[in-house]
Amino acid sequence: MRAKRVEEAPAIDGRLDDPVWQNVIGASEFYQREPVEGEAATERTSVYIVYDQTHLYIGVELLDSEPLKIRATDLQRDSPLDNDDSFTVAIDSFHDHRNAFVFRLNPLGTRYDAVIREEAPELNHAWDEQWTAAAVMTDQGWSAEYSIPFKILRFSGAEEQVWGINFERVIKRKNESVYWSGWERDFGFYHISQAGHLEGLIDIKQAERFRIRPYVLGGVENFAATSSPLGTEGVGDVGIDDLKIAVTSNLTADLAFNPDFGQVEVDAQQVNLTRFSLFFREKRPFFIEGAESLRMGLGLLHFGPPPVELFHSRRIGLSDAGEPLPIMAGSKLTGKVGAYALGFLNVQTNDDQGRPGENFTVARFRREMLGRSYVGAIFTNRQGGGLFNRLAGLDARFVLKRYFHINGMLAKSFTSGISDKEWLTQIGADWRTDFFTAGINYMDIEPNFIPGIGFLRRKDRTIGSRVILKPRPGGELIRNFEIQPSLVYHHDEDRVLKSRNADLGFDIVFQSGDKVQFEIENDVERLFRPFRIAPGVILPEGLYQWNAGGASFSSFNGRKLAASAGFSIGDFYNGTKNSFDLAGEFRPNEKMSFSPSYKFNDIDLIEGSFNTHLFGLRADVSFTNNLLTSTFLQYNSTGELAALQVRFNYIFRTIDNFFIVYNETRFTDGVFSGESDRSLILKITYSLHR
Repeated sequence: MRAKRVEEAPAIDGRLDDPVWQNVIGASEFYQREPVEGEAATERTSVYIVYDQTHLYIGVELLDSEPLKIRATDLQRDSPLDNDDSFTVAIDSFHDHRNAFVFRLNPLGTRYDAVIREEAPELNHAWDEQWTAAAVMTDQGWSAEYSIPFKILRFSGAEEQVWGINFERVIKRKNESVYWSGWERDFGFYHISQAGHLEGLIDIKQAERFRIRPYVLGGVENFAATSSPLGTEGVGDVGIDDLKIAVTSNLTADLAFNPDFGQVEVDAQQVNLTRFSLFFREKRPFFIEGAESLRMGLGLLHFGPPPVELFHSRRIGLSDAGEPLPIMAGSKLTGKVGAYALGFLNVQTNDDQGRPGENFTVARFRREMLGRSYVGAIFTNRQGGGLFNRLAGLDARFVLKRYFHINGMLAKSFTSGISDKEWLTQIGADWRTDFFTAGINYMDIEPNFIPGIGFLRRKDRTIGSRVILKPRPGGELIRNFEIQPSLVYHHDEDRVLKSRNADLGFDIVFQSGDKVQFEIENDVERLFRPFRIAPGVILPEGLYQWNAGGASFSSFNGRKLAASAGFSIGDFYNGTKNSFDLAGEFRPNEKMSFSPSYKFNDIDLIEGSFNTHLFGLRADVSFTNNLLTSTFLQYNSTGELAALQVRFNYIFRTIDNFFIVYNETRFTDGVFSGESDRSLILKITYSLHR
């Protein structure tokens, strides 16, 4: 499609009644991805694009034959809007067919933005930028307008631009998704290589060279659950969360000085019944934006949590227990130069309670080639207190015949006091289509390999394979089946079996959006040393084998009340484990949502019996799109704690916020039983631009 240049910007009110929308050629040929691939959309959608020197404007008419049934329930900024009707725009302003900016809107005008990097299915939704939009519901459906500044995008310096662009409309009550381009089920919306093209952008400017976002923070805190309680103390701080500099139109530098992340939502608690580390995702904005430019990890089928990430930013400024460590300053450079994707990060932490400050450096580059393929390299350095850890690695991804992927990775760490067995080697391949997906992966991680700024779940030799079949029987009841056998072996360097998992899953996905899942598995686990699985329960070394099975049901999330429930029963080491979990989401109206969850394990072993309980409750109340509150209550019996976070967020400018955040952690057992840590923080940011 072609954009039309205009001299006067439209008023962004959701109504396409401004003169600029007249005589604009739109796009209205949308086709279903679901439920019937390639069929015309059941409701008409028309998209129009105009622009001036500094902004792109998108107008959308979304007709609906039953407008009273339009689903619109969410006012929460940056909610993925999975429960509602929505319209999404993906813009590949680099036109590299692999990266894109995503802008989504529901009929209430609630905004969601994210970034697609290297066609990864997980969108980076922590990316927040200055753009405006509005939507209105009418007696013929709904309509929307977007105003997207060029300054938040990255593009070449050419006089005339050609960008990749795609649109997705979700009609929730019909469980229908329609695309303008690339509606084949073998690809997802994140496959930006399947997008269409936007032409006609001439003489556009980013207009902004830098932006600074300072903050002021104040509050009180009381840490009683410590060997040296300090009582209630006042806290106050100032700093710069982000100083953004547009080095070129497609290369951006970010600086932070004494950044603060007190407004970030706390981690969801987990129960760990394994001998391996838990993986927690990054939530801090400074580290999330541009994170894919720095990432190197396993990029194809893996089994369970990520087995390895050579760079995982949670190792910076957070202790192993997740407690914040003071960051003095940080710098970042991300973007592209020609066919090269570049990323550089340097962060310095302060001394803290006898712990020396450390310096963290990451440098990453990828040379893009052959459409969706690349070769790349990474270097990391962590040093402080007289110790160091360094890592150098190479990786490559080749996409052949549209569906066939080959990935490889080679890395070596260099750590103080260690001189051998520090290598990681990985190679794998998979074939991905809607009906048939199959993959095999081999990874060898030597005993002394240490990614000092990364995540590593376990060290051994792993070979795994998985097949996914998705037949579609047709008809009005069942949309598709999913049959998923997998087999994973873990050996040590002497080829001694450490563990094995054989799993078979069978899912039924209904046209209604409901889903039923069944699973059976056989596990083998060798303990080379005693394993403390719970207080007072220690499993002796030896070889264990067990079988288990389970089933679950999840209802369609387009209803006011959605729920899921599941159970598993079977053997576990030398005893039994019975588990069940419940979760739900209730949206009585567009201003409120409640999401309870509960997970329970009943474990009976020869060495002892124990139960685990994990409870969570999220409650969101959104008075408007810009005035939001959230409450997150958790209880974890294995962590012997209950936690509460209450957040008030007023978005008084697009990326500027006023936060009030209350956190409390109460220990329910152990040394600090009955004691609590509490804090109340007020934080405000205010951006300045030039």
